[in-house]
Amino acid sequence: MRTHTRILLLALGAGTAHTAIAAQQVAENETVDSGAGTEAVAADGDIVVTALKREQAVNSVPMSITAVTGDALIQLGVTDLLSLQKVVPGFFTQDSSYGTPVYYLRGVGFYEQSAIVKSPVGVYIDEVPLPYPVMSAGASFDLERVEVLKGPQGTLFGANATGGAINYVAAKPTRDFQAKINGSYGRFDIARLGGSISGPLSDTLAARVSLQHESGGDWQTSLTRPDDTIGARNFTQGRFQLLWEPGDAFSAHFTASGFTDRSDTQQAQFVGAFAQTPTTVLAPGLLTYPIADRGREADWNARFPLKKDNSLYQLALRADADLTDDITLTSISAYSKYKQDQGLDADGTDLTIVGLHVTGDLESYNQELRLAGTLGSAGQWVVGGNYEKSNAFENNLNDVGLSTTSRTFRALGLPDINLVSFEGWSRFESYAIFGNLDYDLGDLVTVHLGGRYTDTDLDFEGCTRTLGNNSFGIGVARLLGITAPAVGSCATLVTTPTGLNFGLARKSLPEDNFSWRIGIDFKPAANQLIYANVSRGYKSGAFSSLAGSAEGQYVPAVQEELTAYEVGFKSALADRRVQLNGAFFYYDYKDKQLRGRTQVPVFNFLEALINIPKSRVQGAELQLTATPVDGLKITAGGVYVDTKITANYSNFTQFGQLASFKARNFPYTPKWQLNADVAYDFAVNGDLDAYVGAGITHRSSTSGDFVPDPRVAIDAYTLLDLRAGIEDANGKWRIGLYGRNITNEYYWTTATRRSDAIVRFAGMPATYGIDFSVSF
Repeated sequence: MRTHTRILLLALGAGTAHTAIAAQQVAENETVDSGAGTEAVAADGDIVVTALKREQAVNSVPMSITAVTGDALIQLGVTDLLSLQKVVPGFFTQDSSYGTPVYYLRGVGFYEQSAIVKSPVGVYIDEVPLPYPVMSAGASFDLERVEVLKGPQGTLFGANATGGAINYVAAKPTRDFQAKINGSYGRFDIARLGGSISGPLSDTLAARVSLQHESGGDWQTSLTRPDDTIGARNFTQGRFQLLWEPGDAFSAHFTASGFTDRSDTQQAQFVGAFAQTPTTVLAPGLLTYPIADRGREADWNARFPLKKDNSLYQLALRADADLTDDITLTSISAYSKYKQDQGLDADGTDLTIVGLHVTGDLESYNQELRLAGTLGSAGQWVVGGNYEKSNAFENNLNDVGLSTTSRTFRALGLPDINLVSFEGWSRFESYAIFGNLDYDLGDLVTVHLGGRYTDTDLDFEGCTRTLGNNSFGIGVARLLGITAPAVGSCATLVTTPTGLNFGLARKSLPEDNFSWRIGIDFKPAANQLIYANVSRGYKSGAFSSLAGSAEGQYVPAVQEELTAYEVGFKSALADRRVQLNGAFFYYDYKDKQLRGRTQVPVFNFLEALINIPKSRVQGAELQLTATPVDGLKITAGGVYVDTKITANYSNFTQFGQLASFKARNFPYTPKWQLNADVAYDFAVNGDLDAYVGAGITHRSSTSGDFVPDPRVAIDAYTLLDLRAGIEDANGKWRIGLYGRNITNEYYWTTATRRSDAIVRFAGMPATYGIDFSVSF
């Protein structure tokens, strides 16, 4: 207990960092448009959230939540999930090096490069899931607010929310005409132009149309070709909504949304070569290849076009019907379709070590039906069911012509391997029933009970397909004395009734689980809340479309289980000029999923999904919002996270060393994550206001591997943003200047090995420009 207390005190003492302008409390006169003429601000000024599937003031919800208004996100330059970490303590995101984003909350995440694998941090738009991380690129757009719920959310949000849930709440159609235009222009010709039009079509029907386009020039430069650049941005998204309210007892809300992404893919930075054995002969020039040590430096070859041709569309329908004065029936139906087509050069050189062409096709249908009601003045309840069916396909076409893997079969007199592809098909189906009860034991104490039973079936097929000169298939066949596969067929070794042969690996993983939550909160005085929760959540099992030369690589990672213990408080002080929220948490992790390595025939150690039997996460966080004088807002927050594997467990490091992972920290998990923002608004005259602001984001050092290695170290970094501008006193228009990462800090969030190359993926260098918004 003394250790836990020290951690809590450290986090509280370091809590001079959190989100900008819009953390947990808003000023009394600030409103948030929730559409249809309503306001999403409680009477006491708190942002209203729907974390428990009903509207509540954020500081009355007994869990750790960060809520940020849509206008604040725009002003702070938070335009995607990557930049959300500026305003959410404990949230961290990175590129997997294959173009798939990876999300972490309080150290809970899954570093996985395959597009067909789900994340333990769930992302939603208006409670509609985006089941795969690659679908979330267009989520942060024309928003009322974003709600980030920390800790397992399986009871109400389902599986795959063990780390937490991010729910984007879109701005809704309004009963009166509204229009807005906002945009920006800055360094590297980075530009954004968006807007919305909303209003009534009849007495009962309202509509909203939202569009946004982002463009930008190249920001990365070649190490070996001074005039060669890459990194252009070309991203367009839109949303169309209809809200039908024929009476007070019924409403239907239809949404069609989507995006297209034609941007360049980000290129890796080469920071070193790796030889698997002392006798390994690397590609000519690799050992002397220049090292990237600045933020814009990278290198590549265009074996495949290094551009994206990705798109998503989603259709959603929500209907709410008041069955009685106390009971509401809600139905949420959604269909999502994502297509991916992009080229990558993952080795950070102009040599053909790891060139990729990744294609994918993902679709998902989700249906939720629930009843919600009250127990008079004593409490609220929710019961419901959920169904999901998803199909996902991914193909990774690889050119590894100059890698040591390519030259594996030279001793057999075969040419170097050129083209192979890694393919994976998954079919996921789940059924769930859930319930939640919040019951008041008098005026001061409320108890919370929730549970969810989920049954899932996951089927998978995958293989490595031999292409090009077929050297891969012929070489493996010669070594094992079996018939070589034909060009274009599967070259994965599988066990058949007649023995070992080439073919398609087929696997199934049926699972079920029961998520639950028990909590109690105490309100000793007005605007004071103390709470304690114990909850359990699950992330569903997973298969990956990895480089499977043997069937054993396709053994699934079974579902992981996380049991969370959390105590916290939410306290309004100094006549509500100060809001102080804090929490201590301890997570007991069972079967944590990980992309590790396993030994296979011919190629020694190769990647595979694995489970770590036992591990834990412990830490604390503090969030502060203060308005010491009118116009001045200080927001600060920090999270301390300590992770550790607690069971005896051994696996291979990124560099092929078999090592004990016991007592090791999780990779990509900085112990300290700190944010702070200071904003000052003041009147210039009766019609004109001005504002200035500064924000800081800090992440401590971490590693890209369980066993720390300087080759995959991720250094600590601190980013400083500034902003200033003028605006209409009535909020009709705003124009300002911004600077992001103004100290031009060189930092990176991913450090890994790709075949013979050790690479990093760097963050953006300094950017600056002008932004504006106009409302009608």
